[in-house]
Amino acid sequence: MLIPIEELKILYQGAIANVTDSPPRPVLSAERYQGGFGFLRNGVEYRLAFDAAESPECMTLQTNLDFISGRAGLEVMRRHVAQLNAEKKGVKFVLVEAPAPFIVCSVEAILAAYRRIPNTEVAETILQSAIRRLEDVTEEIRLELGRRR
Repeated sequence: MLIPIEELKILYQGAIANVTDSPPRPVLSAERYQGGFGFLRNGVEYRLAFDAAESPECMTLQTNLDFISGRAGLEVMRRHVAQLNAEKKGVKFVLVEAPAPFIVCSVEAILAAYRRIPNTEVAETILQSAIRRLEDVTEEIRLELGRRR
């Protein structure tokens, strides 16, 4: 058995390689046991993050919605983010205001029993499910915002 962070890196690199055409890019972390990868799927940038020390059984998948119309619409977007968090189950939305406003959408997933490192099949299945959830929600939001304009 490898060190848990190394096992998780290998696990997630393989899972990402199986669900997308782009190779995973390591995302550097200041914390020793935290890691992550960035990757593209269907032209959308995703970030997968994990913490091998605190919760090796969990992962977080994020993507950004950066179609906010300037700083003038920030108050509207704050209300919209609150509404999205109330309506969309399983996806968390956070408005980042600086330097240019955008919304971070994230899905957290449990891949194994408490404090256990997940296996390859589970990691790929959960990653695919998380990507589908983010794709469905972000597409729904884009269509909704397109109708409002």
